[in-house]
Amino acid sequence: MRSMTGFASEMKCTDKYDIFIELKSVNSRYFEFKVKSSYYLNELEVLIRNIVFEKLNRGKIDLFIKVVEKHADNYEVVVNKDLAKKYENALISMAKELGIVAELAVRDFMNLEGIINLERVGDEEELEKIVIEMLNNLIVRIIEMMNREGMKTREDIESSLSRINESVGVIEALYPQSIEKYKESLRERIQEMSANKIEDNRLMMEIEMVSSRTAINEEIVRLKSHLAQFHNVLVGKIHGDSKKLDFIGQEMNREANTIASKSSDYSIIENTIVIKGEIEKIREQLRNLV
Repeated sequence: MRSMTGFASEMKCTDKYDIFIELKSVNSRYFEFKVKSSYYLNELEVLIRNIVFEKLNRGKIDLFIKVVEKHADNYEVVVNKDLAKKYENALISMAKELGIVAELAVRDFMNLEGIINLERVGDEEELEKIVIEMLNNLIVRIIEMMNREGMKTREDIESSLSRINESVGVIEALYPQSIEKYKESLRERIQEMSANKIEDNRLMMEIEMVSSRTAINEEIVRLKSHLAQFHNVLVGKIHGDSKKLDFIGQEMNREANTIASKSSDYSIIENTIVIKGEIEKIREQLRNLV
């Protein structure tokens, strides 16, 4: 399990090119990829996208490629002389009609559309090979960075799980005496409200029935089960990803809410607040894991 946040860059100089590539990634629910490069690398974009997707899978990823060519071997300047002649004839004709002197120079044709064109004629195979090799190197480095960040995040999550376990243990220890206090308080209130003395058997039956509505033992069992499952996914004992962990986190939060709503014991409620706070931290951290 790794982070989606990472950055890497590399520069390479050859006899023909200076090449700079930068790759950065931030968290996202999906795979979002954007590449900015020289126009003559456009044909590589699909291949580049597939390479990045195969290795990184998720995240908002930006790739910047800058190529500086040291020679003009890959270019050819093409002058459209026929079109230039037509421009010349048209300008001379216009000058005659307007009664002005036609003084034409080469510079007058420089900005006219279609006269001078720069065409790329070189073989891109060498450049493309270098770019792909550099990209693969960057992906290896950025994944190493993501793994390190993922390990730190995992440690933080494990600390939160430890605090949740502690609070669940406190709740589990407090529950028996809490329910007994609730029953005793309920017994006293019923006796006070009743004009006639109620038989002990009937009184106990009523108390047990009402107390069962505040029972949290099942929620505690499920919460402990969710914690164990979460930990097993986190350490790789059970297959899963951050989305599965987020779902388990939702279930843990639901059980904590139920315990809080059923309990009248302040210490138990206080510990559910701790649990929900740690779950919120965990779910926030999971948004940056894949």
